[in-house]
Amino acid sequence: MTFPKNTLALAVMAATVSLAATPVVFAETVAEKENKAQSKPVLLQQVTVTATRAKKDHADVVQNIDVIDLAEIEQQQASSVPELMESLPNVSVSGGPRGSAQGVNIRGLEGTRVLQVMDGARQNFSNGHRGTYFTDPELLKSVEVVKGPSSSLWGSGAIGGVVVQNTKSAQDLLEEGKHLGGYVSQGYHSNNSRLLTSGAVYGMQGDIDWLLNGYYNDGENYELGNGQDLEDSGSREQGGMAKLGWNINGDSRLEFKAQHALYNGLVPSNPTSMVNDTSILPVERDSKNTNLSAAWLYNPDRDWINSKLQIFRNDTHYEEDRVTKGQKDDTRYKTNGLALTNISIVDALELTYGLDVYQNTITTERDTTGQASDTRPEGLDGQSETMGAFVQGSFPLSQSWELQGGLRYDHFSAEDNRADSDVINKKQTDQALSPSLGIIWTTTDWLTLTASYNEAFRAPGMEEMFSTGTHFAMGPIKNVFVPNPDLKPEEAENKEISARMEFSNLLGDDELRLNANIFKNDVDNFINQFTYDPAFGGFGPPTKTSWENVEEAELKGFEIAGEYRIQNIEAGLSYGQTRGEDKQSGEALGNIPADKVVADLAYLAFHGDVKVGTRFTHVNDQNRVDPDNTVDQYEGYDLVDFYASYEPAAGSLKGLKADFTIKNATDKYYRVAWQELYQPGRSYRLDLRYMF
Repeated sequence: MTFPKNTLALAVMAATVSLAATPVVFAETVAEKENKAQSKPVLLQQVTVTATRAKKDHADVVQNIDVIDLAEIEQQQASSVPELMESLPNVSVSGGPRGSAQGVNIRGLEGTRVLQVMDGARQNFSNGHRGTYFTDPELLKSVEVVKGPSSSLWGSGAIGGVVVQNTKSAQDLLEEGKHLGGYVSQGYHSNNSRLLTSGAVYGMQGDIDWLLNGYYNDGENYELGNGQDLEDSGSREQGGMAKLGWNINGDSRLEFKAQHALYNGLVPSNPTSMVNDTSILPVERDSKNTNLSAAWLYNPDRDWINSKLQIFRNDTHYEEDRVTKGQKDDTRYKTNGLALTNISIVDALELTYGLDVYQNTITTERDTTGQASDTRPEGLDGQSETMGAFVQGSFPLSQSWELQGGLRYDHFSAEDNRADSDVINKKQTDQALSPSLGIIWTTTDWLTLTASYNEAFRAPGMEEMFSTGTHFAMGPIKNVFVPNPDLKPEEAENKEISARMEFSNLLGDDELRLNANIFKNDVDNFINQFTYDPAFGGFGPPTKTSWENVEEAELKGFEIAGEYRIQNIEAGLSYGQTRGEDKQSGEALGNIPADKVVADLAYLAFHGDVKVGTRFTHVNDQNRVDPDNTVDQYEGYDLVDFYASYEPAAGSLKGLKADFTIKNATDKYYRVAWQELYQPGRSYRLDLRYMF
């Protein structure tokens, strides 16, 4: 497949190359030499998180949050945002290797049960066999993964966790004392001959800061570990982001962001499946995703006002050509939202509170060219509205004890706008109350214990409630959707305890960090799609498909992770285990990640300019499957990766950064549990970056 060049990415690249032509002084100053000599790796540094809707030190929150920083994002050279998280304990990538279908599984919950947030704005898109992660990793400065229910802050959808993506800004990238900067980057992935081109320019003049960032990626089919190609897995992605910030005065700041992503590829109608399935048609898929956001930050010198008012709009548009049928489908999903957050400090009490209001609309058009109109799903035309209010507080009970608690109320409704649909109850309304309670006990300088209780919910989606028409056909036998607008929200109750330990100078110049968590999450009113009513009584293909609240699930497990540094050697080790059970039948639940061990070892040389390392991943067999599953066991596997980075801190090559990775170095042929597709084989990945 031949793709045209991307004008946006090339324009940004041209601008960065032009600016990079400015003369550069290559002499290494005395100050640079001194700073370089004094530099050393630091493990126990403060990490700030935003997933609590207020910037907080990672050690001061009761939630279990994993943070992937910019250095890790660049070192991984991941093809997608979900791939960035695949090494985290009790986290796996769902949907297979095609980026257009990927999602994240956290502790056995995935899809719309894991909420996605981008720079404070909810990402609500959900429709059929389509992925929900549209941002290229090149635009990100960090990813925060909240494990476990978080509806007391974020509302619907956060019963499995939250993935918070924070994009780059001029304030993050500009060196101190500089007013203009940029970078150019060129990457290559050998497995699918993928070229990754990106660049940015950014600056700060007076009270104004700005950034332009663009990328263009083009790859062929993936090659699996057995030497075969995964058909129709090549794609082209391109896009960009523009940011503008204005510090009006010492109290107020305005921020604007526009982000756009384009995708083109030939994929199966269900991209999580093999192409050779004759019931799955090839689809030429073009998607456009646009995120617009404007925010006003107001922070006068007062303890009771630290506010952020944000309005946002997300627009996702799919145009799909069913090439063998000559049919063109159109899907559009829009979200308009407003979020208001304020932080007040009253004596020792800190309160974070606010409002969320957002509306989702979906419209789909199905082309029935060449076949009867009643042999395809009917188009959707629906909308939903949600209004939520929340408050979360933290209060020190003593020098060693801190109490944290929160409460959120949501009112939501959904409506089918089709006058001629078979849905009887075209409008549904409901409400939910989501409390949380946690306590932090700082027992010593090196040990902190936490305990928490969180409730969460997920409102049923419009597709789940209002789908009508034909799901699929097998000759003269049709399987039709049966709408169910009376679905109840899914509900979760999570209990969790954790221990956090930090040590330094145990054996000299060393640091050790350990985190351990035990959790139990009870989820009721699971919404599942199922087929039923066999065509010939007790046998034959099913003739109906619907969604119902059917399961009461129990998810429990633990994870432990440790990081250790001694002088210039860094090591990491983690283990995650989740068990899932249907509380009514006692049978194992599907989509539970297999037990996973990840070990990492790295060495820093030349005062930290060079880093080389290896990562080993062991995944156990997943044989805890229900009797109706078509696979009795998903085999375990071992993966080995190697990586190296070079980034001189001073001298004539300052500004240059090179990252090299060998992913799946042993060319293992494997698949992640519960996925139909196998993962790509060995890939050599190289990225060269120059910052100025």
